Amino acid sequence: MTEIDALKRLNDDVPPATPLALARARQRVLTPQPAERRSTGRRRMVLAGALAATLAVGFLVNDVVTKTDGTVAPGAIADAGTFLGTAADQSTSAPDVPIPAGQYRQVTQRSQEGWNFGPRNAYHGTRLSVSDWWVPSSQTPPFTAISVLGAKQEFSSKAAEQLWHRTDPLNIKPQKIKTADACAVMTGGAILIQPKGTTRNCKASWLTPSVDLISRLPKDPAALLAALRKNDHTWPGLGDAPAQGDYRAFERAGSILVSGFATSEQRATLYKALRGIHGIQLLPDAVNLDGKAGRAIGLVEMWGVRKELIIDSKTGQFIGLREVATVTAPLNGDGDPMPYKRGDVISWTSVATQITPNHPKV
Repeated sequence: MTEIDALKRLNDDVPPATPLALARARQRVLTPQPAERRSTGRRRMVLAGALAATLAVGFLVNDVVTKTDGTVAPGAIADAGTFLGTAADQSTSAPDVPIPAGQYRQVTQRSQEGWNFGPRNAYHGTRLSVSDWWVPSSQTPPFTAISVLGAKQEFSSKAAEQLWHRTDPLNIKPQKIKTADACAVMTGGAILIQPKGTTRNCKASWLTPSVDLISRLPKDPAALLAALRKNDHTWPGLGDAPAQGDYRAFERAGSILVSGFATSEQRATLYKALRGIHGIQLLPDAVNLDGKAGRAIGLVEMWGVRKELIIDSKTGQFIGLREVATVTAPLNGDGDPMPYKRGDVISWTSVATQITPNHPKV
């Protein structure tokens, strides 16, 4: 009997949720009114990074680094607030290089998700997705975007690979999405499409922030934090309690930063706003998916996942994010356990930008 045959006979284990199911749960919870996206011919598009915990009613406060009025508290626990203040100053003093007329800012996002599966979640797999988008000097949509979902997959064994491909046969091969009508790119590669014949009308959201949405955010850090915390009733289960608002704000800040659309001034304001979130921690020696070193600001939410925003400590540039399970079997947005062990990296992302003279034809 082969290992695969043996696995088929194991009926006493409840099959774990697949990354696709968890991705759907995340998108259903966070975006009740889905934005328009490019069709791939298959509706079962996997979003890398969407395995992260999606909904929380609070978070575990280990080190409170700010006072209730948002000012930094004294002592060693103020390290996160101090670091964010320094990063804000760095961003302000070193503005982004402007995009020359006729050229583009290319934003590259690489996202890797990992998951456990099989009997007693004994097997492990990872999926890498790569997205590029080219923002013109006007910084107004539409622009060109190319995403390759599932560009690379790795498994802990051949048996694990065979079992996974039988479990999710539609996502064995990479799925390529390309368009010249993009106006935003979601964490993990989903593309928000610019409506035909328009210039700025984009169905952006906190989960898929556009240039226009970010430009309209408050420029005062306290007002921005209030907007990030605000309960607009698109996050079921997250109410008006301060802890719930802080988690909502941290999630939204991550989406804005990973979009690559925030200017140096907007990043500085966002960093200052984040200082008002209770329970943030400064994590040492963090690296993004590409191995670029920085420091991470982390927040642990109630259901057992720590989100980390990774910032270059020399420039204040945002370079990626990571999500890590802080308990075994953390819960997803439906309140069901996800197949992770404590310390597992759920998703890991890098973000990089450069000025380029042109973009591919699509």
